[in-house]
Amino acid sequence: MSKARARAAKDDLEIGDGWLEEFMPYRLYRVVNRLNLRLQNRLKAIGISPSQWRVLSVLRSHGTLTIGKIVEHTLMEQSTVSRVIDQLENDGRATRRTSAADSRMIEVVLTETGVDAFEKILPAARRHERIAMEGFSAREIATLRAFLARLEDNITQDDY
Repeated sequence: MSKARARAAKDDLEIGDGWLEEFMPYRLYRVVNRLNLRLQNRLKAIGISPSQWRVLSVLRSHGTLTIGKIVEHTLMEQSTVSRVIDQLENDGRATRRTSAADSRMIEVVLTETGVDAFEKILPAARRHERIAMEGFSAREIATLRAFLARLEDNITQDDY
């Protein structure tokens, strides 16, 4: 390698090439983390962890679910979900019960206290979403949702 080329290569290492700003997983990670960081203070104020919020949200959205389905929707490890459900049960926010359809299955359902906790946080979560979507038209937001769904489908297909 010539001295000029070696010097140019060294300069590239010192100033970087900026590739990360175009790397979609990195951009998505930053967006999600910033949204979550904004919500964490609200969660902390009422004594709910981000993991508990995720489980509360999934249960509020989907209703009664098995632990396996909660794992599927939250993308959390089963051991983490079980621990979070234990915490929610201890706080009176959720309860486990045997499935009426299959006595071998355990289902989790929110209690009124769990719904109340969720409802206390929801306005802040919606406000964070509105702030993030500021300046986007309804059509752009719909397009973004469709693109994200398609992106998730593409990633999920790669899992099999």
